[in-house]
Amino acid sequence: MKKVTDITGEIRDGMWNYEFPFPEYHIKPLPEVPWVTTKVYCEIFDGLHSQTGTYLETPAHFYGPEKSYNLIDVPVEKLFDVPCVLIMIDGLDSISGSRKAITAEMLEKASKGRNIPEGCALAVGCGWGKFWFDKDYLDASPYLTLDAMEWLVSKKPFILTTDFPRWENLQSPGGIFPVFYAADILMLAPVVNLENVDSSCENLKLTVLPIKASGTSCTPCRAVITEG
Repeated sequence: MKKVTDITGEIRDGMWNYEFPFPEYHIKPLPEVPWVTTKVYCEIFDGLHSQTGTYLETPAHFYGPEKSYNLIDVPVEKLFDVPCVLIMIDGLDSISGSRKAITAEMLEKASKGRNIPEGCALAVGCGWGKFWFDKDYLDASPYLTLDAMEWLVSKKPFILTTDFPRWENLQSPGGIFPVFYAADILMLAPVVNLENVDSSCENLKLTVLPIKASGTSCTPCRAVITEG
């Protein structure tokens, strides 16, 4: 029997959110509906935006749709049962002091020489998902150095996903995003529960189903990893 791990972060009041001008998410009850005779229950997702929670993103977020493609243009069958390789890095799952860098050397060591097939979903985790509702979830997040991003891009994955949300060092930018987006890789981030997946399993599959919304480079989604 396959083990299924939900790697989608929960969307609810009090979750992490990018800073202004991104709106904050709040769930609100729909007012009474005057054109029905019985009471109905429905909710308004106030402040929901294309990068709320766990989201899937195309390079159009960086280039614009005129020079790239929107998410709705990605065939859904390409997002189902994508072969996945998980790299777990130890020692980064605590909030203390300054942000910690993830380097190419760390990725190489953690990958343990495993074959990373071109076109796979490549996941990098450190257990950061447990801080999803922590006030320092963003500000204390580990980040990728330029050589780490170059290492990841060199593997030519179809999807790159991590359980930490802030890939760049905003205080001293390394210039990772031009490298990433130029490689035409889908971003799935941030996710949770990667520490609950067996990274040594050679038959991991990722399925990610974004909201079917047109006119955007990214939308919230549901993502799972299956083992076996």
